[in-house]
Amino acid sequence: MAQVDASIVTKLRKAILNICPYPRGCRRFSDMIRHIPLNHEIEEGKQICKTVGELLDERIFNSANIYFDKEAPFQLEDILISGSYSEGMNKVNLKIQSISDIDFMLILKNVKVTEEDQKKGNLAVKENTPFVNLYLSDEGLIEMWTHFLETSNNTRSDKGIKLSPRKLKSRFREKYVTSEPIFTPLVEENVKDVDEGPSVAVESILPGKIEVANQSHLGHLPVEEFDFVLAIKCDGWPLCAQEWPSRPRCWPGQEIVQKIFVGGFHIVCKSSSEGDFRLSYSNAETTLVQSLSSLQHKTYRAFKSFIRYYKDEWNRNGKKIICSYHLKTVLFWYCEKSDPKDWTEERIDGHLLQLIDDLISALKEGNLPMYFMPKYNLMDGIMEDVSGAVEKLTELRFSLDLITKAIIFKEPDIQAWKNFIFNSTIPGLLQLTEKSIDEGKFNPDEFLQHGQTVLESYEFWVNSTEKMPIARDHLQREGASKALWELSAKYVDKFIESMNDECKNKSLKENIKTAFNQFRFN
Repeated sequence: MAQVDASIVTKLRKAILNICPYPRGCRRFSDMIRHIPLNHEIEEGKQICKTVGELLDERIFNSANIYFDKEAPFQLEDILISGSYSEGMNKVNLKIQSISDIDFMLILKNVKVTEEDQKKGNLAVKENTPFVNLYLSDEGLIEMWTHFLETSNNTRSDKGIKLSPRKLKSRFREKYVTSEPIFTPLVEENVKDVDEGPSVAVESILPGKIEVANQSHLGHLPVEEFDFVLAIKCDGWPLCAQEWPSRPRCWPGQEIVQKIFVGGFHIVCKSSSEGDFRLSYSNAETTLVQSLSSLQHKTYRAFKSFIRYYKDEWNRNGKKIICSYHLKTVLFWYCEKSDPKDWTEERIDGHLLQLIDDLISALKEGNLPMYFMPKYNLMDGIMEDVSGAVEKLTELRFSLDLITKAIIFKEPDIQAWKNFIFNSTIPGLLQLTEKSIDEGKFNPDEFLQHGQTVLESYEFWVNSTEKMPIARDHLQREGASKALWELSAKYVDKFIESMNDECKNKSLKENIKTAFNQFRFN
């Protein structure tokens, strides 16, 4: 075999290592906010992040709550971020300043699966699959959920009566299209019809420079699509996945395995013709991705970016051959069998190539076992379409230049990503900081004035927290705007003082530029 040019390998390795360290393991927006580098050595900086995160979580919950009924049974208990956004795997398009999608898991109130329900067979799993039926046997629950039970087979069995996921999804969609969008001010939305899949998908047309009357578009997340998945919380660990916790492995460690085992799981509304729910390992998957090392996570993003860039080479007629879940599954299996000590910067390119090889093998063999339930083959049903994908992937696998090209194209520059995040969350702060550097002095009055302007722009979501009668946070009693402003004023005073004091005996511009360029998402 011909020797690979060392410079080409170096370029590939550099492309992987230059990938931004995205926040991951985040189930709420407060988890995301904690990663903003707002000088965490200053206590008020920590408190601002905590306060803003709590307010945003409240805003999200209150917005989603209008899509549910005020009375039982169809009520919302909690809302979690799931999917690529929670795992730090979302696509970022800096040209149009947008994020590809956010998945929300909406946890239903008034129904829950206990470990005893599993033992009694109320959560009936179809053999060697992640598909389940949920039977309600409690008389009170049957009466409460009577309008959401299966009518085609609404007769009592020894297990009870089946809950209908299609009826649950239809109710949510009906409520969504007759209410305001989850993030105002979206200019236009397209809510897709209820189908066999687990989510209710909403395509959003981003406002861009368009202003909505008396309301800034600040605080609107620049997201192209939202997927809402209705879910039911389940205690314990699925009986059909008992092999996973005791499996021999190099990764993850036993502490993570135990955390996942006791952390519970969900079933989500798939609304198939047979009335199926689907087991969701979202809690476990988020924890696993969070436990990845920085090098493993960068390699995961590089793997996904490579596939995204070339997907049109094998996807035909709108049919997706390789999905994100396939890639995540390949990664989990690979990490499980690879020694964590082997994940070094010098070997990172080899790990990426091995992931590609494993994907090609899975496609060739028509076999990719589900990570938590290995008897279920994720490749079932797609084998007639894979030959083109195998041929193209094999060709690309041996062109390191083309792999590098895909990663660089799909992964934004870290400075550009930082600018995007700051301009989305605290618009104008970077520009004001750069101005202060150029002038050689940070003026606290200018930063306070800027902070007041930003806060006023966010009033529409800050105030919504205060007005909603859901006592989930002490900030409602204190007054959200007042509490946030007092923290901001104290923070600005301390931050400006520290920045100016540090540079009294040094080159002010060079010192601050260094600090400014060290902002990172940890």
